[in-house]
Amino acid sequence: MTPSDLARKLALARDRGCIAALDPSDTITDVEEAYLVQAELAAPEKDGVRGWKVTALTAPEQRKFSSSRPVAGALLGQYVHAGPTCVALSNMILPLLECEVAFTLAVDLPAQAAPYQLTDVEAAVEDIVAVIEIADSRMPSSSSDLLKLADCMSNGVLVTGSRTSGRKKIDLTKIEILLKHNGKELERGHSSRIMGNPLFALLALANAQPLPAGGLRKGQIITTGTCTTPIELIRGEYVADFQSLGTVRLTVT
Repeated sequence: MTPSDLARKLALARDRGCIAALDPSDTITDVEEAYLVQAELAAPEKDGVRGWKVTALTAPEQRKFSSSRPVAGALLGQYVHAGPTCVALSNMILPLLECEVAFTLAVDLPAQAAPYQLTDVEAAVEDIVAVIEIADSRMPSSSSDLLKLADCMSNGVLVTGSRTSGRKKIDLTKIEILLKHNGKELERGHSSRIMGNPLFALLALANAQPLPAGGLRKGQIITTGTCTTPIELIRGEYVADFQSLGTVRLTVT
């Protein structure tokens, strides 16, 4: 198996909304190999890599990837939508809905020898964004975490909501989130679930490079992990209220 071979299978599965048809030889041995597959997936994308979803923010999670640092999945442009928007359940496999705090970048954050500090990434933030991610893996459930990483860390769709300037003073440690489905409360969450402050997740990713496809670039959006318990996606109207960050609206048909 080559990275391009696996990328073709994953792209086909995503297009068809089905589990990828893998062979026993379709294996991933390390994070670098998983990133090579992501780079192949990003190469034909006319909309490019719109951002990254960071995961494995703790040592136990990193060990699942045989890594000592966080990892990230590329957010491919055609699967990133501004809300309110509509998605079809028939295009997905086993989708889960997550509410997250994300950041857009005002500048590139390239890999560098000296670690970034919190003030560095704070200054690099253009906007703070309320988002809904629909996670949906094309990998069989028995697949390794490294194979799921190759599959853009199981990203299905990202829906962006309200944006707040990064210059505005918002306490990112105290954002309460209320998710409703068809007007009824479904789930509550809190920004402090992400390392006490989601900005620390962006810092961790900036210091976990290199990333594929050019890394962290100006204009990209970085999601930081779910602030709510992931829930099964069903048809209906979803509204996620992030208090001072605003709302995200999604219709599932």
